[in-house]
Amino acid sequence: MANAPGNSSDFRSVMASVDAHGRRTWLHVHMIMGVWRLRRILLAVGLIGFYLVLPYLSVGGHPALLLDIPKRQFTVAGQVFWPQDFWYLLILILIFVVGTALLVALVGRFFCGWLCPHNVFLETVYRPLERLFEGAAVKRLNRARGKIGGSWRKVLTWTGFILVSALLAATATMIFTGPQAFSYGIILNVVEYPSAAIFYGISLGLILFNFAWFREQTCTIVCPYGRLQSVMLDPESLVVAYDVKRGEPRGKPGEVTGDCVDCELCINVCPTGIDIRNGNQMECIHCTACIDACNTVMIKLDRPINLIGFSSEAEMAGGKRRIVRPRTIIYTVVLAILVSVFAWRLAARTNIQTVVLSPDIQPVAITLDDKPVIRQWVKLSLINRTGDQRSATLHLPEALGCIITMQPTTIDLPPNKKVEVQAAIDVPVASFTAATCPTTLTVREANGDEHQVELDLRKP
Repeated sequence: MANAPGNSSDFRSVMASVDAHGRRTWLHVHMIMGVWRLRRILLAVGLIGFYLVLPYLSVGGHPALLLDIPKRQFTVAGQVFWPQDFWYLLILILIFVVGTALLVALVGRFFCGWLCPHNVFLETVYRPLERLFEGAAVKRLNRARGKIGGSWRKVLTWTGFILVSALLAATATMIFTGPQAFSYGIILNVVEYPSAAIFYGISLGLILFNFAWFREQTCTIVCPYGRLQSVMLDPESLVVAYDVKRGEPRGKPGEVTGDCVDCELCINVCPTGIDIRNGNQMECIHCTACIDACNTVMIKLDRPINLIGFSSEAEMAGGKRRIVRPRTIIYTVVLAILVSVFAWRLAARTNIQTVVLSPDIQPVAITLDDKPVIRQWVKLSLINRTGDQRSATLHLPEALGCIITMQPTTIDLPPNKKVEVQAAIDVPVASFTAATCPTTLTVREANGDEHQVELDLRKP
C-alpha cells in the first residue's frame, strides 16, 4: 500500500516512498478505471504501437529513424544527417526545451504523466501485468480455489516482465542497427552484430531493472527533467489539485464535514505515493489517477465530482486563470523563431555538403607556361546527403585566373556516402592580394544545382 498521510509530516523534504529511516517503501499501486485513465490508455496504446513499429517504417525508401553510429549517419524521417549537421540537433533540442516550458506553463507536467516513455510503459504495461498475476482479486480467487501459489504467481509475473523487456530492448536495438539484424524481429544475429548484441544485453538489463524494481524512483530520484518542470510551474499553470475549501474538514459519510471522507484512495492509486491533499509536490507527475479515484467515491456518495481536479493556484484562490501572460507569450515567440529557423535550415539544405579540410601538401611556387604561380592544395570532404548517385565538379571565379587540376575532374558521389578529394589549384602570383584571395569555391552538380564554400587560397 502506498504511504498514508502522516507517515512523514515533512512531506516537502521527505519522499512519500521512503520511511522514517530512509528505507524504500514498496508501492503497490491500485488501479481504478475512469475517464482520465481511459484517455491515458488510449494515448499510451498509440505511443507504444508507434515505438514498436518505428524501426520498420520508411520514408522515401529510407528508414524513418536509424541511428547508425559506426557509419556516423543518423536517418530521421528519411533524411540522412552527418556529424557536420550538429546544428539541426541543437535546434531540435532547443525546440524540445522551449516547447516543454510552454507546455508546463499551460498544462503543468503533462509530459511526465502522459508522454514520458517511463510512465507510459510502467503504468500501461508493467504494473497491469503485475496486477494480472499478483493482484488482490487474483490472490483471493486462488486461495478460494486452491490454484496457483504465491511463488508461481511471482514466476509468471517475472516471466511476463522478461518477455516484455526483451521486446522493448529489441526495438531499441533495431533503432541503431535496423531490422536486418534480427530474424522475425526478435532473434538477434550475434555473429554478424556483436556490438548490437552487447547493446541489446545492456538494454534488456536496464529496462528490466527500471520497470521491475526501480520504478517510481526514476521520476523522484534520477530524472532531472521532472524537477526542472516542477520549478517552472507558476500560479497560472494547470496542476492536479485538491479543493481544500470544499474538502476540509475531513470526516466519514454522515458527519457534518467537508466532502473528503479520508478514504485515502487518492494515495493508494498514486504512482509515486504522495498525498495530493498536501498540495502540489515535486513527486506529482500529473497523471490524474487520483482524480479518477476521488470521482469514483464522490459518485457513490452522490456528491459533486472533481474534489480533486485540474486547476491552477490562481483559480483555487478564487481568481481567474490567464492563459495569455508574459511567459506564455515569450515561450511562443521563441518557439516560433526556433521552428522557423529549423524549417529554413532544412529548406536551404543542399544535396551535397562540402567541408574544407587541412591539405596534406604545402603550397609551392612554380612556373607554369612561363608565368609564376603558387600551387596551392585544397582538400575537401563532400557528403552526398541523398539516396541517389550524384557527381560534381569544382569551379573558381574566372577573374582569378586559377587552374584546378584534379584527377578525375568529375567527383563521383555514391548515395549517402562521404568522399574526400584533394585538388591542386595554380594561382597566379598577381592574384595573391587581400581583395581576391579569400574567395568562394563552387561545387556544381551534373544537374546544374550548385552551392558555394568559403576558401582562402593564401592559407595552407
